[in-house]
Amino acid sequence: MLSFFKRYCHVVGLVLLSCTVIFGIVRFDGSWYRFFSMVLTQLWFGQAVYNYLRDGWVTIGPGGQSPSADPVWRAGVAVFALFVYVTIFFLF
Repeated sequence: MLSFFKRYCHVVGLVLLSCTVIFGIVRFDGSWYRFFSMVLTQLWFGQAVYNYLRDGWVTIGPGGQSPSADPVWRAGVAVFALFVYVTIFFLF
């Protein structure tokens, strides 16, 4: 299943980006602070998932995992990023 997502990593990245922007606009309640906080946080963690799928640097903040790093740690960072992305998506 992971090979399927890696094969279509650009589509997954576009879906993550589109969902972030569309959902941010739909849930916009007049608070620009909330809107930008939600969108930027989702973009921050969504890029980590996208970079994992395209075998690039998986980064969250100042640290990250290079493409040559331990695959278990890279997957752990990507799973954590996906968890935070989904949490912000549904709860923010």
